[in-house]
Amino acid sequence: MTPTETSTCLYQRTGDVIEADVGGEVVLLHTRNWQYFEFDKVGATIWSLLDAPRSLDALVASLLTHFQVDGDQCRQETKAFLDQMMARGLVTIGHG
Repeated sequence: MTPTETSTCLYQRTGDVIEADVGGEVVLLHTRNWQYFEFDKVGATIWSLLDAPRSLDALVASLLTHFQVDGDQCRQETKAFLDQMMARGLVTIGHG
């Protein structure tokens, strides 16, 4: 994927998830395969930001306001997290 394609891709939650906040962490249950997921503070923040479709650029910009982290590192780790969430069926991707 080229940088231009990446910036126009919009990530969003799937509708097949039940979520709960447990002590500041997010717990998810995927209702298609009944898998259970638990996110730490960063993962919970990303999940919260995906309440509406967002590009990787928008997610990274928001995360940089919440956490003190290098921009390149934030982008790489956020993309890896999104890829994992897509592989598990928690997030889908479209184009804006």
